[in-house]
Amino acid sequence: MKNYLRLASLLFIFSMNACTDDTSNALPTDTCFKKDAIAELPWLKSVVSDFQKPKSGPLEVVLYTYKNQYFIGVINPLVSSPASYIYNCSGESIGKLNIGYNQFTAEARTIDVLLKGTY
Repeated sequence: MKNYLRLASLLFIFSMNACTDDTSNALPTDTCFKKDAIAELPWLKSVVSDFQKPKSGPLEVVLYTYKNQYFIGVINPLVSSPASYIYNCSGESIGKLNIGYNQFTAEARTIDVLLKGTY
């Protein structure tokens, strides 16, 4: 019985490791979304600064890859329409690009978190 418990524990640990996001510090060099993208892209700086006002809550700026393209998400759990804050390099939201939010979140991979804080 102890062996079965040990085996079950090991399987659980391995399965938890398999479900983690594949985050990497190796940022793309062929896109506008680099480590200092918030400072370099005026449209992104404007969007992020709108969320950095006092009492606006938690904020993350996340770099994603989706179908061989890069996207950046400005994430605040208090926002009712998160699809409006996921952009391509030109600043177009996934809604304008006719990419469904559920489809995007199911297939996108996290590359890096560029900003994380509470405001």
